[in-house]
Amino acid sequence: MDAHQAVRNVDGAMPETPFARPEGSLLVMVGLPGTGKSMIVERLIEFIPAAVIGTDTVRRYMRQFPTYTAAEMMFVYQVCHQVIERRLNRGQRVIFDGTNHAAARRQQLFEIARKHNAPLAVCQVQASEAVIRQRLMTRKSGDRRDGDMSDAGWSVYQWMVSAQEPIVHDHLILDTTNSPADQLAHRLGEYWLGIEQEAGGDGPAANGQESSKF
Repeated sequence: MDAHQAVRNVDGAMPETPFARPEGSLLVMVGLPGTGKSMIVERLIEFIPAAVIGTDTVRRYMRQFPTYTAAEMMFVYQVCHQVIERRLNRGQRVIFDGTNHAAARRQQLFEIARKHNAPLAVCQVQASEAVIRQRLMTRKSGDRRDGDMSDAGWSVYQWMVSAQEPIVHDHLILDTTNSPADQLAHRLGEYWLGIEQEAGGDGPAANGQESSKF
């Protein structure tokens, strides 16, 4: 499957979400496997409708047994970035749920947001190593929560720990070690909507009501 076909297939398989603002809005999640990014995103979209583009979902869609090779990761991110652009063009809020541990890949996302003049929010999710290890071991045993599409295990986490690069862009840090996902999702929602308010412009509010400034 080439990239163009993959982009059409992934975009077409995703549900449409409400119009938010003409230029769209982008939330970039950053965090290693097992930190709890997807748990927060699942709670967030319960009150802020958004198109969720996840590397795990795209990877599984294109390959039944992911390999996490450099070539595969490059292709997955390429497809994700193009789907993000499609959704921003439709004026949707977009959440990119991936590790985004490399500065170069984050820079590509920043440039996409700048190209579309879309408000950009960045959230880094972390947890203690002990909690992450337990989550990944539980996943490996087959006892995974509904919606968990990742196949990344402890070895993938250990490799990414040494490969991750610091975020220099303004961002929110959330720690899932002891805090429930619901609470963290509301903090993230407030942060994202605050970024949109600073950007200005008219658009529907998260609860579907009209807002004069977002």
